Amino acid sequence: MNQKVSFQYIVHNKWGVRMYLDYIKVDYSSKSEKERGELINRDKNHLGKIIQDRITKDIEQIVDRWYKLDDIGLIDEEGAFSNLLKEAEELYSFGYYVGAISLIGVAAEELCKKISRKNSIDIENLTQFLLINLLGKREIINNKVKNKLHSIRKIRNKFIHANNEGIYKNDNSLIHQSLEIIKDFKEVLKNTFEVTELNYLEFTEKVISNQDISFIDFKYRYRNLLNEQNIDLQIDTSISAKVFTNFYSILEIDINSDLFKEMTLLDLNSGIPFVVDLTLPQVDEIKRLKLEEQNVIVASVLSKVSSTGQTEQWILLEIQQVYRGKIDFFQTQ
Repeated sequence: MNQKVSFQYIVHNKWGVRMYLDYIKVDYSSKSEKERGELINRDKNHLGKIIQDRITKDIEQIVDRWYKLDDIGLIDEEGAFSNLLKEAEELYSFGYYVGAISLIGVAAEELCKKISRKNSIDIENLTQFLLINLLGKREIINNKVKNKLHSIRKIRNKFIHANNEGIYKNDNSLIHQSLEIIKDFKEVLKNTFEVTELNYLEFTEKVISNQDISFIDFKYRYRNLLNEQNIDLQIDTSISAKVFTNFYSILEIDINSDLFKEMTLLDLNSGIPFVVDLTLPQVDEIKRLKLEEQNVIVASVLSKVSSTGQTEQWILLEIQQVYRGKIDFFQTQ
């Protein structure tokens, strides 16, 4: 039986010296292809549990670190530097500080190259030190940006070309400097490129269609984006659910699908549409009442307040009255 341990970590040996224990995979080459695949899948599932366990144990610290990062708005400028910045922010948040510092150093170099190309500057044989000074001398970047870029360069070199390995053992210094180097680079971007005014509809469609970020991430960032425009959609933290009784026009009834049962309602006061989830007894009630699209109902609906502080999932509580005529709300506007 193969006794290799599927694990990878830094441990201390019996002399108290740190070592790198690297036993992630078991050699299943002697097994049949079918059995090998099953064993590997089982190991991958266990690795997934190890990753989940590490994240769960550190979740509060991950969130706290992420929340310390500064917002700078939307900079609609393509370049390798923006992807490197995103990766560096995630590395910092998940506690990989040297990696974050390294990537910001690379991002700053890529940014300087992009600025140089825009201004037809030959960067061959120029070090980052000389390139930053040249951009400053030609007044392509201002003194604030120049100083921030030099600060980034120095922090990066301090850790990448360290002569003393003890520099990697001071966690407090690593945490502080990885945060500062990210903040410095974001300040450089803010003072180099124009922060773009958003077309909210185009922005929403682009982000969702391109799947740049998950929908749960998008909802949180979009809420904050609207708040910048003095549109506060958040509900008081003391409220866990909201109940509304109003006149609603039925826009759509979906009760024939095996996957979901729902009804799209239009609030006739606000003009805002929303979808309510239906239970099987409510489906029977809708059939009994012979409700049709464009009918108007007086109903009570409930929505729990989500972690973004907004109403999201709507539940139908009861239908109190039904108006049998049909109203096309949008044609009356």
